[in-house]
Amino acid sequence: MFDHLTAHDGIGLPVPEPFSMRRELGSLRRAVEANPRIGPFADVDWVAHYICERRIPTIRYLHNGTHVFADGVPISDRKGVPLAGVDPLSFRRLADRWFRDDAHVYGQGETATKLFWFIARGADADSFTVLNERYGVDKAAGYYITNLRLPTEEPGTFGIVSYYYGRGQKPGIHVEESHYAKDSRKVYAYGVEIEGADAPGFHAIGYEGHYFADKNRIYWENKPIPDADRESFICASEAGQYQAYDKDRPYYAGQPQSVSAEFEHWRGYFEAHPEIAESWWHREQARREAAPSATGQPVAIGGPYFSDGSRIMVRPERPRDGEWVSLDHFDHGSFRHLAGVFGQDRHGLRYFTPGLERYGHAPVKGADPVSFEQVDGPWFRDKGQVYYFDNEVAMPELSVVKADLASFQVLGDAYARDAKGLIVEGVRKRGIDDPAAVQAIGHSFARMGDTLLYRGKPVTKPGKVDPAAARGVHDQLLIDANGHMLFGGSYRKPIPGIDPATLNFLNRVFAADARHVYAMTDTGLLRCEEIDRKHVQPAGLYAVRVADTRFQVSGGRLCKPLRRPESMPRFDHGRKRRLLLSSARASQFAVLLCSVVAEF
Repeated sequence: MFDHLTAHDGIGLPVPEPFSMRRELGSLRRAVEANPRIGPFADVDWVAHYICERRIPTIRYLHNGTHVFADGVPISDRKGVPLAGVDPLSFRRLADRWFRDDAHVYGQGETATKLFWFIARGADADSFTVLNERYGVDKAAGYYITNLRLPTEEPGTFGIVSYYYGRGQKPGIHVEESHYAKDSRKVYAYGVEIEGADAPGFHAIGYEGHYFADKNRIYWENKPIPDADRESFICASEAGQYQAYDKDRPYYAGQPQSVSAEFEHWRGYFEAHPEIAESWWHREQARREAAPSATGQPVAIGGPYFSDGSRIMVRPERPRDGEWVSLDHFDHGSFRHLAGVFGQDRHGLRYFTPGLERYGHAPVKGADPVSFEQVDGPWFRDKGQVYYFDNEVAMPELSVVKADLASFQVLGDAYARDAKGLIVEGVRKRGIDDPAAVQAIGHSFARMGDTLLYRGKPVTKPGKVDPAAARGVHDQLLIDANGHMLFGGSYRKPIPGIDPATLNFLNRVFAADARHVYAMTDTGLLRCEEIDRKHVQPAGLYAVRVADTRFQVSGGRLCKPLRRPESMPRFDHGRKRRLLLSSARASQFAVLLCSVVAEF
């Protein structure tokens, strides 16, 4: 093929390899399409007729007079069954992922692993118009690319909700890939109605296609933002991606943020806009300027919560977030602590995530704060559902599960069950042979007879671990009496000299037994010979200290940071700084990084 396509290039010079044959292959393709009965195909009993193609990703459509093929395979539904009733002679592409023949309209759907096709239910082929690759419309309804039919009461009003993008060099209206549409009565996101949205006034705001507004509310994608002030809400992408604010507080990706924690991050934005004279930022600035004359500390009001007289406050888990973080989206006047990190205000059940205090959460949907109570450890319940929130792990997430409350019982740590089966970390587990036999053995681990479970999933290769003598000592680590371990669901050999009976974790990373100190890495447990067992003390959640020396793990290795030189600037949250390294100093980067991390 190479020799044939380059034999008559008109130049006669050698053609280097590799090289592009785009033009040559294009000419060859057009020649074959014009006369496919050539070469070895001269005597075939049918011809593949070219219909059309989609460019990204490239999908070529052909037919043989009986079937329509996509990349050589008959177009099929989600189950892989070829579509019936397709007329190959009249089959053609309308636009993007929409097609038709004389009788039907077809859509091309896709998942992460496969393509499939469907007949658009009830679509009128003669009046069907493609709006973009996800939406179409005919004389009676709109259509979404997952084969959803969206009837409209006023024909002719169904259309795409577009948005501006690329502020600056590439302004424009984003239409081709928008997931949003509306008619005169309803608004749709991903083909599903946004309940309560005002269709006539619904439109995109900002330049990123994620914030929307109608006459009453502000939305992040398809969800209204509770308590966002419609009149004062501003998208501020120049302050950072997904950033916005209203008169009361800042937002990130539709979630309220702490005024106190975000103050410095927003300083540059407001100082660059002196025309803005009144905002949450200016009020916080005035409060800080008056702070030296103020007396007293926030007062404890239950659990981890405090009050400064007008705001709910918590102590941040990370020292770099300051001494206090304000939860400005909580209603101070009606707030009361319930259990753990949970509380109640006039909006409903509230909580915060330790370590991420600056990022707020909407009130928990469907919760009943009046009956809310802690059952055991990370498990909570109210009169209608069960909650799981383990704030001892890194990056905890709230899980809500519908459980049979009469039979619900906590087995320990991450495990619980009811009459319907096993529940792990707030998620119901299917396919467990004998839920009644499950015994929690610490953190994310359990055993069911001789079978070990990690996060509710049977461990298929436990190695030499003895289930009867094993215990979970960390949410990722299990050890038995002989030192055999599971790191997640994978077996690890004993570490020489380890004492399983006395091994316990000092914080989320470091552990100690009677003789040694250990650290969790990305691959398992590491023994730290450099750390003096007798004098080691935890230093926060991710480091330990011996006298004035801090240790942490970086890149899978134990790192003893250097002391910060006086000339080295501290990192200031909200101000971007680059550390420029010459190639000669690149090898020092890992040690220097540890020094920087230590300052936090």
